[in-house]
Amino acid sequence: MTSSFTIFRRIYVVIFLLIALLVVIFTGITYMATTNFYEMSTQLLNKDVAAHIAKFTSPYGREGFDRQKADSVFYEAMVISPSAEVYFLDTTGEVIYFHGDSSAIKSHHISLDHIRRYLAVGGTQHINGPDPRDPAHPKIFSAAAVEGDSGRLGYIYVILGSAQYRSVTQMLYNSEVTPAVLVTVAAILTISLLITLFYLQRMRLRFDELVDVMGKRFREGDFMVNLSHDLRTPLAIARGYSETLLLKKGDLSLAQEKEYLELVAGKIKQVEGVVNQLFELAKLESPNFVPHREPFVFGEMMGEVLRAVGAQDRIEQRGVEDGSWIEADVAMMERVVQNLLVNALAYTPDGGRIGLSLARVGNELVFSIENDGPALPEELLAWLNRPDAVRPSRPAVGLTIVRKVLLVHGYVFHAESVAGRNRFEVRMGVYRS
Repeated sequence: MTSSFTIFRRIYVVIFLLIALLVVIFTGITYMATTNFYEMSTQLLNKDVAAHIAKFTSPYGREGFDRQKADSVFYEAMVISPSAEVYFLDTTGEVIYFHGDSSAIKSHHISLDHIRRYLAVGGTQHINGPDPRDPAHPKIFSAAAVEGDSGRLGYIYVILGSAQYRSVTQMLYNSEVTPAVLVTVAAILTISLLITLFYLQRMRLRFDELVDVMGKRFREGDFMVNLSHDLRTPLAIARGYSETLLLKKGDLSLAQEKEYLELVAGKIKQVEGVVNQLFELAKLESPNFVPHREPFVFGEMMGEVLRAVGAQDRIEQRGVEDGSWIEADVAMMERVVQNLLVNALAYTPDGGRIGLSLARVGNELVFSIENDGPALPEELLAWLNRPDAVRPSRPAVGLTIVRKVLLVHGYVFHAESVAGRNRFEVRMGVYRS
């Protein structure tokens, strides 16, 4: 858990930094888009300002440039657009006149490339041009060529946004727009982080579950290692007796050969039983396995298993004549009864008691088996009694099959060890047609 916390803490930091970076990029793009939109709309709305001056109030004339008329043009332009700065240029781009302090002009030459591009598209595109008072920061403008009888006389160049206008606009932007933008950005950042943390927390929980499952699989790997030992041991014994028969062929009596062959056959049969149980367990643990349920009398099936095992004389039977029906997979439930009986017989010492009972309790049929013998380990009891418990390292394959069958059927079962006596109980719903 600690390692997963460390991993996800780093993920939290990386996600926070990425979201913060995206917010900064988003804010920058939004600012640029807003600024461009403002400039484009202002330039388009005022594209005819310079053309209007050139057509109706141009100070250019036959007598030369009329400064008095240029002053009146400036005042009229200020009335029409208070933010405008009007410059009169000659045909080379030199500033002829500007109504104001000439010392404020830092560049007296305007490149005509921007003006020609602007005139070529009729002022319908967003084009910035040099500002004589602030050459380092191009501005939106309106421009028009002034034509005379002898040809082109010059240009009228209008910067759409005086220094005073820009100062007031910036002040309003800082006092009104900036706080709103910062609040919006903070809200977006907070909401994004909360959503991200929510999903990362879910991912962390799933990750922890995966770690638990992997740990469980790893521990089940120990189970398989121990099981392989149970297979190798009888195989090694069978192999040893087989090699002895081959090496001493002709030196052994018929009785000795028969004894060895019987030992080999017994060990092979033991291996075969384990392998069959493994195949059965693999089938039960398949996600596609579905028990074939059908109604049958549990007591009758239990009697058949008792006769097959052949140890009725060692088992005390109570209520086995009960005729209650259940609906379950017959073969699977036969395996449950058989495995529990075989375990009881194997671990009950000589002279010990084995009890088998069947009783109807309300709408349930209760099957129980108990035997004298060494107490079941606590780890094994915890695994048997908890459906979500981790499989111990050395459970019997038979008990593993019993547990899986009962879980698949949804039956309630319980195991306990009290005062040198082990007991296993299963509760099954009674079938009603």
